Amino acid sequence: ALDMELEIVRTVLHSDVNDVYVCTDLKQNTGVFYTMVSVKGASYRKLVTEKLNTERLFFSNSDFVGSFVYEDRLNLVFRYYHESLLSLLGGVYFMEFSDCKRAALNLIATYAQCGADSEMGSLLLQDRNINVAKDGDIQFNYFLDFSSWNLEGEQKNDLQILAEKVFGILELNYKGKYDSPENYPDDLRLFYLKMTTTGFTSIGHLISSVRNMADKPAETKGFLPWIRRTFRKIKSFLFRNSIATFLTILVMVTLIYAAGQIYNRWVYK
Repeated sequence: ALDMELEIVRTVLHSDVNDVYVCTDLKQNTGVFYTMVSVKGASYRKLVTEKLNTERLFFSNSDFVGSFVYEDRLNLVFRYYHESLLSLLGGVYFMEFSDCKRAALNLIATYAQCGADSEMGSLLLQDRNINVAKDGDIQFNYFLDFSSWNLEGEQKNDLQILAEKVFGILELNYKGKYDSPENYPDDLRLFYLKMTTTGFTSIGHLISSVRNMADKPAETKGFLPWIRRTFRKIKSFLFRNSIATFLTILVMVTLIYAAGQIYNRWVYK
């Protein structure tokens, strides 16, 4: 048992399989918050217990406080971090590719150190669990939803999910500028092609692929690429402001027509 007296301050998730809470420790009263994953589904509880006991699940994770059983629930307790989600703030914090590259490497390192196996990793690598700081530091919140864990079917490879999250960071300043990732600068395009074909064989392979990228990938220059980029920007602007654009064109056409009518009457009266 943990030497803690946890009080629930917020319910994050509730399902037939498990609940997730944000708690504080009344015994220590330090103001630190914790994430508690409370597993109640019998088959899930058994499987997670086996992973804790035999596979040393989360053993190397400094955020993992410990586990305890209360009534018919297995409870996992982790350090809680303020929710500054990468999926929402990445595009705000990372204005340069070098910033994206640093954050991508931090994500890989944080995942490598979290002590999750492939099955648990597929749950952990969801957008609501990945927090980011302005300096590119990455922390996890362990809002694990075991109801999305298919015990009988094959889970998606955690390394593939990690590669997709890494690519999502790396492409932040290029997404929308190009028609397809296959038109990205070479470093990013090759990463995408590797990810979508043969895949990455290890976390080390993933790290070396990101590290070998230039801090500022060279973009294709020339008149035709400039024309294509300009056209994409205009198309994007028109799509985002379609109503305003339509009204502007309508007013302009009306004014031109009215001016023509006035001119004709003035010339031929």
